[in-house]
Amino acid sequence: MKFIQLLTIGLFFSTTIVLAQEENHHAFKPHHSLGLMISHTQISQGVQSNGDKKWLSLPSWAINYNFKFSPKWAVGLHTDIIVEDFAVEEHLKSSSGEVLERSYPIATAVMLSYKPGKHFSYMLGSGGEFAHTGDLFLFRIGVEYGYHISSNWELNANITNDLKVNAYNSWAIGFGITRVFH
Repeated sequence: MKFIQLLTIGLFFSTTIVLAQEENHHAFKPHHSLGLMISHTQISQGVQSNGDKKWLSLPSWAINYNFKFSPKWAVGLHTDIIVEDFAVEEHLKSSSGEVLERSYPIATAVMLSYKPGKHFSYMLGSGGEFAHTGDLFLFRIGVEYGYHISSNWELNANITNDLKVNAYNSWAIGFGITRVFH
């Protein structure tokens, strides 16, 4: 009987030591990442040159920098550029109906990301959309799916929604690659 008790205690402590060593091997270390995405920005309030309304699907690029400071949280600067000129109806202003000209706008936002599991991240932030035709304040919300192809590289797909205060709303879907710097 004493032998079984000693064996049980020995197995318990050896398992605890192995698990503790595994946890230390995979301990979290803060790190940086830089991603490049190709995307399409969707705007439902587009205006054609003849004044007719049209859904716009505009090509865009995104560069996303993040600093992951805990296993689940990161803060970053996400920047999108729409590589086209377009006109949009200011439907979010109290005096709706005005046409707003946008020329290659750059939208940048400080983002807070929460990653509760292995693949999905939920993002929230604010910033501005800048163009020579005028600047706008924006709120951004999004979700991203990341798949690690190695310890330093990740494939990403995301959907973001930009609410430009007193102007218009847009959303983008993108695919890209991210370099993780450990």
